[in-house]
Amino acid sequence: MRLLVGLLIALSIASAPFGWHYAHLKFAAPPPPPPVIDTTDLREQVATLESDVQLLRERIDGLDARTSLGLTGRTNDNEPAPANPGASDTLKDSFAQVVLIADRRSANEGLTVSTPSFLRKLIGLPREGLTDDCQSATNPKLKSLLATEDVGPIKARMLRPALASLRQVFANVQVFEPELYARIKSAGSLCVRRIRGSISSASAHAYGLAVDINIDGVLDTLADGKTQLGLILLADFFKKEGWIWGAGFSREDSMHFEVSRDKLLQWRRLGEI
Repeated sequence: MRLLVGLLIALSIASAPFGWHYAHLKFAAPPPPPPVIDTTDLREQVATLESDVQLLRERIDGLDARTSLGLTGRTNDNEPAPANPGASDTLKDSFAQVVLIADRRSANEGLTVSTPSFLRKLIGLPREGLTDDCQSATNPKLKSLLATEDVGPIKARMLRPALASLRQVFANVQVFEPELYARIKSAGSLCVRRIRGSISSASAHAYGLAVDINIDGVLDTLADGKTQLGLILLADFFKKEGWIWGAGFSREDSMHFEVSRDKLLQWRRLGEI
């Protein structure tokens, strides 16, 4: 009898750890759920970094292109003067140099051109009886949106939101390409007329949504597939602001820059037009 009791006690002692382990598994509180991580801020930071990297790549590509063409010169007053006294003159001449436009049909990739019917629906005809000559606008809505302002290197008469956008384009040019900024000239902005060759379709110029730009006041030859080097550099700044470059038109017009449909729809959502 004593032997049996002793065996039972020994068995109880030996099985105690297994009982505790089973009780822990059976009755222990479930582990807390993994924390929910909000990745919104992280995604925004990654997108910002990607944008910054892309901008740096574009600036490096631009500098490489300018170096290969011998475009040297100071970018700010804190840099030492170039060793070659004629470097600034070389830079000036290169901006006005006429070159072929590479892959011009893809110049406006990602943007949409506003058709005359879209502009007419958005604002209405600038005036009745359009001709090939510049006239005054008679459309009350259009007239209320027009203004004449100094937007940096030029003065323009356009829609107010277009003037603000154009001012931003030139502000960026002044920061990154100050020598080019000093060469920019205008060949006109608002001109209430129909598109050349059409009967009643109004040009983007007729709505104050387009401006013609050149370097040193030298007009570009229409539809020759060539343009001034400075206009090729400017086109990148305009595209980032949502402007269409006329070099991508079927009939190349590289002096011409106009607000894209995408930008106009943005302004309409914001109540600016």
